[in-house]
Amino acid sequence: MESRQRKLIRSLRFKLCIVLACIGILYTGFSCYRSYNKAMNEIGFYVDEELAQIAGVIINYDMMLPKSWEGPNFRRRLFRDFKGNLMLRHELERSFLPIPSLNDLFDKHQEIIIAPVYAQPGETFYFPVGIDDGLYSVLINDRRVRAYVATNRAGVRFVVARPFELMEALVNQALMSSLFEFLLLVAIYIPCVALFVNIMFLPVKRLAKELDMRRESDLTPVTGHTLPSELDVFIDSINRLFNKTAGALQNERRFIADAAHEMRTPLTAISLQAQALKEDILPQDEADKVHQLKLAISRQRKLTNDLLAYARSQCGRELHFTNFDVKSLFVEIIDDLGSLADDNDIDLGLVGNCTVSLYSDRSSVKTIISNLVSNSLKYTPKGGQCDLSCVKHDHEITIFVEDTGSGLSQEDLTKVFNAFYRVGGDTAKIEGTGLGLSIVKSACDEIGAKIVLENRKEGGLRAKVTFKLS
Repeated sequence: MESRQRKLIRSLRFKLCIVLACIGILYTGFSCYRSYNKAMNEIGFYVDEELAQIAGVIINYDMMLPKSWEGPNFRRRLFRDFKGNLMLRHELERSFLPIPSLNDLFDKHQEIIIAPVYAQPGETFYFPVGIDDGLYSVLINDRRVRAYVATNRAGVRFVVARPFELMEALVNQALMSSLFEFLLLVAIYIPCVALFVNIMFLPVKRLAKELDMRRESDLTPVTGHTLPSELDVFIDSINRLFNKTAGALQNERRFIADAAHEMRTPLTAISLQAQALKEDILPQDEADKVHQLKLAISRQRKLTNDLLAYARSQCGRELHFTNFDVKSLFVEIIDDLGSLADDNDIDLGLVGNCTVSLYSDRSSVKTIISNLVSNSLKYTPKGGQCDLSCVKHDHEITIFVEDTGSGLSQEDLTKVFNAFYRVGGDTAKIEGTGLGLSIVKSACDEIGAKIVLENRKEGGLRAKVTFKLS
């Protein structure tokens, strides 16, 4: 049997789900990537505009700029010592506020800073001498900074800068939001794709179920109006195969029926001639031969009748459904086969209250029960028992035929419905044609009944024929 993994790999639904899911995931991922790049560009443009506007405000409104470093500025101071002598001291003049620097962006964790273009002595120079006004990306302490270099009306050059980290934080936040939306979309998209593909294949499932529920003899063409148009060629091929099979089966049934009819006439003539022979006036050895001849003719006539019955059951004859009493049918069958039961010393009778009304084809039901009872009488030893019973449930009626024979092996239980199959084969001691249960199965399929054979715990065989109530 094919493994589940192998079956899944061959599945068209699985392949469609994978392809559609991959297309959706790739498209969504590409959209997220484009959104990320777009956000980066927009935020970069926004930051550039912000820096340029700040510089413009400083220039247009002549705002005070931080002092640029001009080197040490000394002043002289005179004072007297403790002896009264004049002394001269040079002191370094310091600004009250420290001069800002680009390093303050990270040292003092400032978001935006306005600083001189050129740093004080001892600090790193981030801009070359003579740099033009404009936007630049600068690396400060291994961190990226976006800076705008400008010159005010007084000719003082300054820079407005802000770190890239803030921009990247905003973009990363937007990226995480997009990624979450992407994962949520994938979690919803993939089940939706699987559901959509399954819905697309529902007509195919319904067709498979419909074909599976058909009787073996039902070879009517398949209608594919509700199926995808891609399956039209497949449906046409199935219908052509059904037509060929139906024609072959019809020819086979006609051959069996014609052969049986052709055999009945000479068999009837031979039987009449054999019956005319008087065994009591013949020598013993001749009388034994005549007796064996009569038995052979009887078996051949039984085979011919069974072949005709089997051919009729396969031909799909017109059925006449009507309500009839099951108990009266049982009594009729017991009357027909009572002599055979008496000859084998078998107790054939009814069990329980069988007054149940059944709506079906009475002739087919009689054929089914008669063959089951006849089969039980053959395989039940002398002194045994064969019982007929009927049980009605909510939505079905079940007819039971039970005997006290030897039952069947598990292998035989699955084969006895095959035509010409006999338990024990050619070595079987009990004579038969191997068509009785085949006729039963065909008749059950024809009227929509279900037959099950099972061994009884106490010994013997139980046949259950179930009829669905409409």
